[in-house]
Amino acid sequence: MKIAIVSPYSIGPARGNITTVRRISRYMRQLGAEVIELPVDICSYAEMQQIVQGFTPDIIHGFHATYCGRTASKLAAEAGIPSAVTITGSDINDPKLSKHPDTIEAMHAASAIICFDQIAADKVTASFPAAKPQTEIIAQGVEQLPVLNKYDFSIDQDAFVLLLPAALRPVKQVEFPIVALADIAKRHHELRLIVAGGVIDQGYAEQVALLLKKTPFAEWLGEVPREQMGDLYTRADVVLNCSVYEEMPNSLLEAMALGRPVLAADITGNHTLVKHGQTGLLYNGKGDFCCKVKALYADADMRQKLGNCARSYVFEHCSAQVEAEQHLQLYRRLIEAHQPG
Repeated sequence: MKIAIVSPYSIGPARGNITTVRRISRYMRQLGAEVIELPVDICSYAEMQQIVQGFTPDIIHGFHATYCGRTASKLAAEAGIPSAVTITGSDINDPKLSKHPDTIEAMHAASAIICFDQIAADKVTASFPAAKPQTEIIAQGVEQLPVLNKYDFSIDQDAFVLLLPAALRPVKQVEFPIVALADIAKRHHELRLIVAGGVIDQGYAEQVALLLKKTPFAEWLGEVPREQMGDLYTRADVVLNCSVYEEMPNSLLEAMALGRPVLAADITGNHTLVKHGQTGLLYNGKGDFCCKVKALYADADMRQKLGNCARSYVFEHCSAQVEAEQHLQLYRRLIEAHQPG
């Protein structure tokens, strides 16, 4: 089988979409498929047309309805083959994108609309009722990052580390824990907040930098190479997610696969992974966040239990190989259904 993937990003700071596309592509290749990636940030539409004509894929798959779905469906229509689109987060959660003409066209044109969980599928069908027959659920997979025990990131051995792995853009709410933890940090000098991620929104990054100047307990490491992230996750006592919206974020998957306890914003996109009190903790607002940070700080047994349950959950439900197999099974159905007669 030959698959062309239209991806939203290929260069710049690490993003969930980059991680997802590269993981799925790699595992599908291991299962015998031929896969090419067509990143919209470096490929013009005319260049994609030429590549598709030479590669002759059986299906074209766009990751992110707004940025890639319309392009994927147009290329597929020109080639006379089916198309799929994966809902990755902002395309269904950000009103500016979910109502964008490109999103609407993508949802109507796709042979299949793939969501990571039932919660996202329900959002899709609520906004696009006609898309219900095309909506499929394939859970995100995860690859356990290597732990090299080579990088200490100059973090004091006695520090209690809260890690926020997030690129600097408003949806990640990086400012939230910086502000929320200020009072706790005054009483607990060993508490450290570590932010790791590249700059996507320069203006927002400058605002965060100003906050960090006033908060000596918090530090931004910038973009951490992927091969070092396993060491950073395992150094963390708790891994945070503070986003306005998400759809099964890779950062939580990676942390949980390494047995780290997670504390995440109580938003629908986190609910599939974080079962409150079982695979992690959810918080609502500053007061609740601070209470749960204190509880995690005080209870090492709770942290261990949550981390172990988190690891077990993602190993059972988030296999990268199963994710790739389910994509290939779906592609086969779509290709067969698209055949004349």
